[in-house]
Amino acid sequence: MKNYFHTLVLLFGGLLATGCQDIPVGYLNAENAQYLPDTMIIRLELDETEDAYRMHNLAPWVSPQLQGVIGTAPLEYEVVEVKATEGGDPELFQHLVSVRGGGRMEFPLISDITPGRYTVSLRVWNEGHSSIIKDVFTFIVE
Repeated sequence: MKNYFHTLVLLFGGLLATGCQDIPVGYLNAENAQYLPDTMIIRLELDETEDAYRMHNLAPWVSPQLQGVIGTAPLEYEVVEVKATEGGDPELFQHLVSVRGGGRMEFPLISDITPGRYTVSLRVWNEGHSSIIKDVFTFIVE
């Protein structure tokens, strides 16, 4: 009887161990991802009053944090696509924009970007999961 019990325990333990290998590590849900607000105006010609702090510190343009993404930390972000209209240069914009913690996008204060409307798509990922968030934020360069 004792050998029968040990055999069942080993068989059951083996089935559990095998079944657990199919489960990906972590969790990620970006179905409700959004920026509030989802648009930012970048002025190429800075206003001495409105942009005084930015000019003094050479502070970049920074979007709000991406909201609605839940998942196992650490979450990583990258720009995967930039669409440009109204005369924009999407390749140059994608080269200049970066993403930092919380999905905040950063654009340099001084650049050679042309005026236009730039719509950005992001990829968010963690270990074992990835999601593309299409057309999630728009920069209007004027």
